[in-house]
Amino acid sequence: MNRERALRTLGLEKGAQPDDINRAYRALIRQAHPDAGGTTAVAARITEAYHWLQRAGTEPPPTPKPAPPPQPTPSATDDASVLLLPPGDVFARLVEAGHQLGEVSYIDHDAGIVQITFTAHNGVVCQLAATIVPMPSRARQAEARVEFTLDPLASGEAPPIDQVVARFARIFQRTSL
Repeated sequence: MNRERALRTLGLEKGAQPDDINRAYRALIRQAHPDAGGTTAVAARITEAYHWLQRAGTEPPPTPKPAPPPQPTPSATDDASVLLLPPGDVFARLVEAGHQLGEVSYIDHDAGIVQITFTAHNGVVCQLAATIVPMPSRARQAEARVEFTLDPLASGEAPPIDQVVARFARIFQRTSL
């Protein structure tokens, strides 16, 4: 995918700003998500475009610290979060942890995407999308980078993404295969 195609998928013009991209993604995914009557293929294409645009506009991740913390710690923005996880069968553990958080509503092993639908503590049905992002070759191979996005699927506000990802990280930590 390239920037032009990603913008076109989200219905945006060349000069779209991050806020425009976020708004367009949220509006489209609410309509295209299978739980809202859409199709998995369309929802995946929208999510792929959104993630591509997010990654294209960011700097490479900082070099991880030599000693990883005993428990994964997320870093977050308003609508995205990154979690560095220990190596191993990360994808299978993401799926297992997703089942413990809520209902795994979409899996794409080739793209490294797991989407989980769950009801937040405030009663709002939300979708947490976890995407495994390949690490640059110069990065340490002792961690897997997983990016998260969180969107409400019903009226109301999603809880802060950092709280949801921290909860997911605790579940992930207890998960073993």
